[in-house]
Amino acid sequence: MSYAETVKFLVAMIIMMNPLGSLSIFLQLTHKFSSLHQQRIALRCGLAIIVIMLSSLWFGNQLLELLGITIPSFRCAGGIILLLTGLSMLQSKESPISHTPEDDAAAEDRTSLAIVPLALPIIVGPGTISTLIIASTDYQTTHLKLWLSLLCLGLAFGMGLILYYGNTIARLVGESVIKVITRIMGMLIMAIAVGMLANGLIGLIPALR
Repeated sequence: MSYAETVKFLVAMIIMMNPLGSLSIFLQLTHKFSSLHQQRIALRCGLAIIVIMLSSLWFGNQLLELLGITIPSFRCAGGIILLLTGLSMLQSKESPISHTPEDDAAAEDRTSLAIVPLALPIIVGPGTISTLIIASTDYQTTHLKLWLSLLCLGLAFGMGLILYYGNTIARLVGESVIKVITRIMGMLIMAIAVGMLANGLIGLIPALR
C-alpha cells in the first residue's frame, strides 16, 4: 500500500465520517445532558466506532461472499451511496441515510445513544462501511489489513477527541465554517464516488475497458 493510497484512504474515511457535521448532530442529540455525560457518551462512541470499523474491515468481505454479492456490484452500490451522501453534503443538508427526526426523539428517552444512532449510522454509515469492505478486498494480505486497522484506530481516536471536546470546538469553529467545510467535503466525496462507481461498472461490464 503506497503513500498515495494511504492518503487517499484516510481522506475518503475522514470525509465520510464528516467530523464537523457529526459533531453538530452529536451536540443536537446530547444538548440536554451535562458536560460530564456528554464526555462519557463521546468515549463510548469512540469505542463503538472502532469495533464497527474493524468488524467491517476483517469480516465484511466474508459476509458479502456468504450473501453471494460480488465486489463489482458492491462497488457500484457503494458509489451510489457516496454520491447521494456527497450531494446532500454539498447542499448543506443532513444526509437522509444518517440522521432522522426519530433519532432526536430516541435521544430524549435514553442516555445510551453512543452506539445507535451516533456511532452507527451517523458517523460510520453505509459509505464508510462500503469503503472499508472494498479496502479489505483490495488489500487482502494480513500485514496490509493490520496497517488499515491501525489507521482505523487513529481515525476512531480522533473522532472520539472531537466529540469529547465538542462544545469547545463548536464555539471556536462556528456554524458558518462548519457549513462551508461540509460543502467542500461533499464535492470531494462525490469525486471519490464517481471513481468507485466507474470501477464497479468496469468490473460488471469488462467491455467498458
